[in-house]
Amino acid sequence: MKKLIIILTALLVLGSSCKDFLNVNVTNPNSASAVPVDLVLPAALNSVAFFYDQPDYTSFAPLWFGWWSVSSGYSQPSNLKQYLLINSNYQAFWQLSYETAQNFDYIETHSTDSKMKSFRAIAIIMKAYLFQNLVDLYGNVPYSQALSANSGILKPVYDNQKDIYENLVVRLDTAMNIIAGTSADATEVGSSDVIYNGDMGLWAKFANTIKLRILINQSDMSGRNSYITTNLAATASVGYIGAGEGAMLNPGYIQSAGKMNPFWEKFYKQDNSGQADALTYYVAGQDACDFMNTNNDPRASRFFVPTSGGAIAGNYFGAAVLSNPTLCSKLGPGLLQAYNQSAPIFTDVESLFLQAEAVSRGLLTGDAQALYESAVTQSILYEGTKSHWDASSYTPLTSSAAAAYLAQGLTNVGWAASSDKVKAIITQKWIGLMGLAPLSMYTDYRRTGFPDFLHFTADPLRKGPGTPPVRLLYPQTEISTNNDNVVLQGTIDLFTSKIFWQNR
Repeated sequence: MKKLIIILTALLVLGSSCKDFLNVNVTNPNSASAVPVDLVLPAALNSVAFFYDQPDYTSFAPLWFGWWSVSSGYSQPSNLKQYLLINSNYQAFWQLSYETAQNFDYIETHSTDSKMKSFRAIAIIMKAYLFQNLVDLYGNVPYSQALSANSGILKPVYDNQKDIYENLVVRLDTAMNIIAGTSADATEVGSSDVIYNGDMGLWAKFANTIKLRILINQSDMSGRNSYITTNLAATASVGYIGAGEGAMLNPGYIQSAGKMNPFWEKFYKQDNSGQADALTYYVAGQDACDFMNTNNDPRASRFFVPTSGGAIAGNYFGAAVLSNPTLCSKLGPGLLQAYNQSAPIFTDVESLFLQAEAVSRGLLTGDAQALYESAVTQSILYEGTKSHWDASSYTPLTSSAAAAYLAQGLTNVGWAASSDKVKAIITQKWIGLMGLAPLSMYTDYRRTGFPDFLHFTADPLRKGPGTPPVRLLYPQTEISTNNDNVVLQGTIDLFTSKIFWQNR
């Protein structure tokens, strides 16, 4: 592994691009050892949004699983439509994850004073967030020694993926306990926290929701039920992210190049003109269009811009023949709301669907139908928010629109009409997380097989069994710098080297 150093200077530059949320007013701020954690925190949090919210870092998921496709005006990427991933594909996600984790580790190790407990808890939570996603993409990864470059460990060992998952649960419990034990005179996080503005009760719920996701991901594994229920019960009193409580990051985006929401800036310039090869490149995925058109989904014209015929339409990614670009829908105003839209780190939509699934599986107590319908409602409300592009007369979608949608006696829409509750939950989660959480959607398909109606690439040169790869390959940068430990992981196959929780 490449030596990981605390990239405080780079992060401070990144952070300072967003209004005044990094107001440096300390002695010798250029010395890494002297940078206060309240200055490091907003930059570290902002860096998570930078590569989680920019679609190029995870573009395989929306294309493989029916959200989006590629316009016929472009060549479809052969590595994706033929499942020919190589070690250099998506390696930036790995590197940025570790570099960002290093900065949260700096915060944790420099927040040992009892008055700094809130900073320490946030750092632990965000490290767990990053490492869970690394495990979900790669399996075994450097963990116990991964952030020890300053101690002279330049080639960290790889830890067993299941062991990492279990340690993340312990670490999240530690963070929740720290929050619960924080004294009234502790230093407030305040505006250094560009997600919850220092509301540590919401951070505790965020930690518990990450824990819920880690445990739910193992719910189809044999012999894990007792482990899951015991760990859920241990922190049940903390609660989970509820409606309106999503972890949405906003450091104060402004309408200037390099300072806007990263998802928005992928598609639009500061003058609202389109970025080259962005909105003209990505178009609607026909699977998503088929599902919404068939089920009278009020989000249809929010996810995608209707064509001249008045409906949404797109392509099946990897199809032999693609529709003319003029007949395909571009990404819509529900996804691209404004230059200053908040970046989703963990949405209330995902949390409510996770809770609904946990109750349906008998892992939590509660009302699965109410949780499911709340998740769908929050998705409709979010996508129906007034956008920069909407006419002044636009009326946002309301809970009434959600209620009418859910009242339809349609499978995977109406609760009563859906005999397989988990299938309905995951299918609605698939559409509800579009553009918000591609990695969660990728994980859900691998562990459940839902949605079960997706059209995968028809390219005759595709590799594998016809379904997309179950993981990513270790980055070439890692092979070049930590090859001895990479080799110890054995031969990695894109289609058979499953993440440990994939029991299908």
